[in-house]
Amino acid sequence: MQAEYGNTALRVGHFELDTPHADTDDIRMVPNTFQGLLLSINDIAGTTLYLTHFDKWAGVDADIPERFRELNGDDGLTAVGVVFEVIEQLALQGWYYQGSDFAKLFYLEGVYETDAFSIGLQFGSQSDDTGDESGPDGDVWCITGSYALADFTITAAYNDVSGTVTNGIGGGPYFTSADDHNIDGVEDQEATAFGIEYAGVEALAVGVLHVEFDKCANETDYYMVYDLNDHLGLELIYTDMHQDGDFVRLMANYGF
Repeated sequence: MQAEYGNTALRVGHFELDTPHADTDDIRMVPNTFQGLLLSINDIAGTTLYLTHFDKWAGVDADIPERFRELNGDDGLTAVGVVFEVIEQLALQGWYYQGSDFAKLFYLEGVYETDAFSIGLQFGSQSDDTGDESGPDGDVWCITGSYALADFTITAAYNDVSGTVTNGIGGGPYFTSADDHNIDGVEDQEATAFGIEYAGVEALAVGVLHVEFDKCANETDYYMVYDLNDHLGLELIYTDMHQDGDFVRLMANYGF
């Protein structure tokens, strides 16, 4: 169910959501979806306020992807956020999440992007709320940048964790995340990512991303994305997790 009044929208029931610590995680065929309510307000130009609470979810990261199951017991997760896009080419956002007997998550991000380059910063602070010290408890910061040269784009990123942090519900927001591995749940983790992508052929992009983790196996991803037409796209990824193994993933997405 959805209702709108002026610049305010309310959704109740099942919905997709993409925020830093609760997202669709669309690297797989079944995106995460949530059950609850989502309120968005954009009365101020370039600014959107969000309030959401959800207590069930389904999708690629859930225990049973095709069924809605309880999230965080029966307590669910509540989040409030604000996204600023007032200044051209600059996007800022801040979020606070709270899940009883889980954790409190605070997140800030800023990204400045032009046709030639981009630079981004992120900071997160998380505190355990489980009562048995089994939840995340730490801080994380990251810097990322990219530079476009002709048909090539070069990217780099660095993450540093003090303590432990979580992705939250979904794939997580961290700039150094690879296709499979990331900094989630590893104490005092550091990660450095380097990538290059070529997009000199119409509708085709090929690239490689390598991420060095100091506390777990590194990962190198080789990928190709091809849009056959406005509706059909193909994605091929070879993920080399070095001592943790490897796998190949081929996806075809058709949009109506």
